[in-house]
Amino acid sequence: MKSNRFWLILLAVVVIVSSIAMLMLWQTSSSYARIYLHGELVETVNLSEVAEPYRMTFQADGSLNINIVEVEYGRVRMLESNCPSGDCVRQGWISGGLIPIVCLPHRLVITLEGDDINTDIDAVVG
Repeated sequence: MKSNRFWLILLAVVVIVSSIAMLMLWQTSSSYARIYLHGELVETVNLSEVAEPYRMTFQADGSLNINIVEVEYGRVRMLESNCPSGDCVRQGWISGGLIPIVCLPHRLVITLEGDDINTDIDAVVG
């Protein structure tokens, strides 16, 4: 009986310590969406601190090129673009830092960087 109690207490301590460590890591990690227009950084968004979803409109000076970016907690997407192909809009939400969103005709790029961004490569095809 004493042996079972020891293992239960040890298991409880391990679970509590692990939970505290995970909570501390979760609270200190952050991810950032960096938005570049014509090669210049125009906006940095801390995706870990987004409380309510919102949209941002980007337009180069004197241009009719319009991109609308939607931001939510932990992810970002190109909601609208008046570019000819619309590939950037079809890409959808990104929450990992491996593949950026690129609107080539408008020269707008969205990259993700930070502590909790998954940049692991699943496979390499050659």
